[in-house]
Amino acid sequence: MRLIQGRAGVEAKARTRPRLTLGASAQPMATSTSPAPILKSPARAQRKCLRLGVAGGPRAPERVRAWLKSAASWLPEELERNLLLLTCELVNNSVVHGQAGERDVIEIELRATATGVRAEVTDPGPGFAPPGRERPIDEPGGWGLVLVERMAERWGVERDGRTRVWFELAGS
Repeated sequence: MRLIQGRAGVEAKARTRPRLTLGASAQPMATSTSPAPILKSPARAQRKCLRLGVAGGPRAPERVRAWLKSAASWLPEELERNLLLLTCELVNNSVVHGQAGERDVIEIELRATATGVRAEVTDPGPGFAPPGRERPIDEPGGWGLVLVERMAERWGVERDGRTRVWFELAGS
């Protein structure tokens, strides 16, 4: 597993996760969106981790945003806004750069931390080394990882058969 991390250096522990595979009979998630169920705070609920698997394709960021609005409602307003922005940017990157189509699954995971929240976006893409922004400042696009670098306390990219980009936001 390769690990690249911003700001705080390299994380010492490696994690292993079960790999997600779609069998021949598996169907991707429907392309329509519906409101996500209201979930309790992981601090109050027994569940300490919230997960979502969503079909890739151009509507993936919209689906994730709808889920996050309810799943992260227990967070302070500013932290929730930042989580929505950064997570949806990474999901969009999964679609655009990781080429996650409607038959691919993008996984989102949220975890409460001692100081805030950790989010992970995992896709079937080939992985990458985070580049710096090379476009002129007035050209649109290419701001996702810049925002993650500037707004997150820590962040990184891992590759273990699937590509995982994660970040941690601290509460105020």
